[in-house]
Amino acid sequence: MAEGYWGKYWRRRVSRRRVLAGSAAVGAGAAALVAVGCGDDDDDDDSAAPAATAAATQAAAAEATEAAEEAAAEATEAAEEAAAEATEAPSAVQRGGTFHHHKASQNTTLDPSVTVTDDTWASLTYSHLLGFSLNENSAWGDSAESWEQPDAQTLVFSLQDGLRFNPDAAGGREVTSEDFAFSFSRFPTSLSEHGSEVNQIQWGWMGVDRGASFETPDAKTFTINLAFPWASAVPSLGSTAMAVVAPEAVEAGGGHLKDTPNAGAGAYMFEDISESGNTYVRNPNYAGHSSDRGRFTADTPLIDRWEDAIIVDASAREARFIAGDSDIFGAIDKIQADLFANESNVQILEGVNNDHAIMELDGFKWAQHPLLREAVSLSIDWDGYIDVVLDGEGIRGAPVGPAFPQVLSQEEIRDLQQFDPARARQLWEQGGGDEVFPDGFVTVIATFGASTRHIEFIAQSIEENLGVPTRLEPADLANYVALAVAPAGQKIWHYFIAGENSLPTIPDYNALTHYVPNGYGAIFGGVYTHEHVLSANYPPEIIDVTHEIGTELQSRYDLQGATPDPEARTEILQELQRYIFTNFCCVLPLPVGSTKRFAIGSRVRNAPPVPDIENAASMGYHRTQNLWLEG
Repeated sequence: MAEGYWGKYWRRRVSRRRVLAGSAAVGAGAAALVAVGCGDDDDDDDSAAPAATAAATQAAAAEATEAAEEAAAEATEAAEEAAAEATEAPSAVQRGGTFHHHKASQNTTLDPSVTVTDDTWASLTYSHLLGFSLNENSAWGDSAESWEQPDAQTLVFSLQDGLRFNPDAAGGREVTSEDFAFSFSRFPTSLSEHGSEVNQIQWGWMGVDRGASFETPDAKTFTINLAFPWASAVPSLGSTAMAVVAPEAVEAGGGHLKDTPNAGAGAYMFEDISESGNTYVRNPNYAGHSSDRGRFTADTPLIDRWEDAIIVDASAREARFIAGDSDIFGAIDKIQADLFANESNVQILEGVNNDHAIMELDGFKWAQHPLLREAVSLSIDWDGYIDVVLDGEGIRGAPVGPAFPQVLSQEEIRDLQQFDPARARQLWEQGGGDEVFPDGFVTVIATFGASTRHIEFIAQSIEENLGVPTRLEPADLANYVALAVAPAGQKIWHYFIAGENSLPTIPDYNALTHYVPNGYGAIFGGVYTHEHVLSANYPPEIIDVTHEIGTELQSRYDLQGATPDPEARTEILQELQRYIFTNFCCVLPLPVGSTKRFAIGSRVRNAPPVPDIENAASMGYHRTQNLWLEG
């Protein structure tokens, strides 16, 4: 650990044509990026003829495409090897022990139908119908022993025997199908009355406000009558929001569970909640499963206890992990992996990346200015982003996650998403950009994040190539979320850099959730339609601004979701991606790493492979009950 992150970053040798010079300020109070690796790169001649520049650009694109394909192949091979190693449990499996975990801040709420900011507690203390593995492309029953889908709008589940709430929830009584009907019917109210952050894409197909209904003919049979056909209904049920909750606890909480720690039937239950962290112990009423299936066990989980320490400082979290005092560090990039390589208390798993990163534009500010949206996109050095932010190991992002077969090819994405500063400035002037945005832009920068270089890079790229500065507004976790989802017409930011991997098992959600009104496109991006469930909260003139483009996005999205045939659905999804790329509203996909790396402690055994490991919906480490600790 002698050399820091930025030391290795500065030493990288990247063409100056593709990487921003570091002399310009990002904005008021923001740190500028430092010029990267001029070195022996003497071919960067600004006086080169246009033909030569075009040839060089084509060569670079071909080289980058080939590199991306090679990286994807290597990542696939690494994922297969990691999966084999991770699932090959030694003969001496050990029960017991305490899993040491850490996070940056305390939970903002304890209601699984309301919050998405942390899935540790929801994964540990609640049971769900099932989980869905991206690696296996398979669902594994949790509370559900079995299930069937007799038609496009009906799902029938048979619950396993022995399901009981923890002793603090409903007196520890048996869980029945009525509890699932109650739990799943809460989503519309949680959205309208409690400000739920849970995306409607996850639950809209079962929304009782949209025509869905539930049947409970007996205590063990639960039927969902879908509001509309939804090709991703089963994978959606892997979300931690789909928890079974005790109705008695909701009633006692005044209609919500925001301050109720134990209201579920999961493998663990809260022992303590404090400013320093949370502790969890086994739920004595948890019966395990009737058989080994997926990452569950036929008995109770192998690990006895969890300790979740709150450590605000990123350096302190890293030091704790290296010292062996934390069993999970999380997702890391290539440079961080190199720094961890010789640490005795660290294991690094690698596999295919299915992350998605976006630059969200505030629809209310941008929807009426198509030329200015396109200008911003053309001003961003997309290949420079891969070189600088992703350390040269990345691929172009798309509105569908990179691990899904429906994603557009890298070659096509490069044709659709170009870097052309001259054209950007021309469109900016033509669209009256300086009059529309006379004070430049504002974006939000997280004070709790491990890295902000992606935000700094985008801001500097826009300033240098479009001539528009960005002010970076700092925010802690609570304010970060509040700023992101501020009401339409009241957002202080013009664009917002964010990632999305909270439900990576379906192409509809992993990425597209940010692009459509019934996803985060409305609450986050401000792209509302008059049909949107929350449109009544705003004056019609606010909705008018984004209604047309929002309707087009939503109708295309709804069509793919209602198309069960895989080939037909792929065609619709790809056409939707092309529409998004060519309309620039109101989300710009950002490049993502081609390989996913995840750092865990040396004593952790039988960890799920990447990319499942970090995602609770994919049966990640939070929900993996056959995970165990050596020593």
